[in-house]
Amino acid sequence: MALFTSTASAQSAVAHSGSDIRTQADWSQYINTYYDDLVDELAGEIDASQLAGLFREESQSEDVHVRKTKVRGHSVAGINEDGSAIPFLSWGQGWEHSHYVYPYRIGVKHTRHLEELENYGEISQEGMELKDSVSRTVYYALADAFNRCLGTAGAPFLCYDGMYLLDSARPNPVVGAPTWSNLESTSDIDEDALFQAQLNAQNTLAHNGDRMPLSIKKIYIPDDYDKEMWTLRSTAGTVGTAMNDANWARGRFEYETVAEFTSNIIIYTLGDPKSDSNGLQIKWAVRPEVKDVNFEDPDVIGKRIRLRWGLACDDPRAMFRGGALNSL
Repeated sequence: MALFTSTASAQSAVAHSGSDIRTQADWSQYINTYYDDLVDELAGEIDASQLAGLFREESQSEDVHVRKTKVRGHSVAGINEDGSAIPFLSWGQGWEHSHYVYPYRIGVKHTRHLEELENYGEISQEGMELKDSVSRTVYYALADAFNRCLGTAGAPFLCYDGMYLLDSARPNPVVGAPTWSNLESTSDIDEDALFQAQLNAQNTLAHNGDRMPLSIKKIYIPDDYDKEMWTLRSTAGTVGTAMNDANWARGRFEYETVAEFTSNIIIYTLGDPKSDSNGLQIKWAVRPEVKDVNFEDPDVIGKRIRLRWGLACDDPRAMFRGGALNSL
């Protein structure tokens, strides 16, 4: 048993200070007669793979890529005798919309003196730090696409119909086709809400007014709602009652919790996000690349990481439904 007792006393946070150039003189200040060792703070690993799985990736070379959709008509075949004039199917133009990509850059630099000594392993870590900064950039952008998908605080992009990723009264490009919605009413996570979402998916209208029956494949919710969804999926009877009614939602849907969801939202996916039916896209003009930076001072050495990319959305109807959740 130790011969002393320590009591916890939290230290104050240290201001993030320092230069944007790493020099031997600056790094030497970390090691003096009092501090014997220099260690890194533990950095969290940024992993956007879960959110990236909800996007389809495409290449785009232009800063702005303008697209126009082609719409099918809603004709039906009528009686037509041989030798009569054949009526032919027609097609028309849809909406014009634009996909944007933007340039991002960040770099690191150090002096040759620091490189010559390399006492602290800083030079070997620079590539890792650059990669971390880009991963964090993408991570935040993908999370923002869903956290503001209802447009209550604006949105990072609009879909091809000029509406948010989840929206109501969405127009259709074919004149006469009724509006449609992929926005569910604000609700709790309960049997009625999931049944209504499934029913709404089955009644989704195509751009020309045809019914395109879809079904919920997977559900994504914030971490805080995990217990409610697990209970709903696992309980044989109707949750919250003493009745013998069977729980329609039991074991019916797969779901995942998403730590990056900071809004109270529920997202229903209706198909394979990597298929062409997913209108939500990551547009890559230039994937992250690292190159040397040349300075006027030959003894200042640097590298930069650069990428050009953006987010865009064509038609979301075949892939996404969702809405706001009541606060717990």
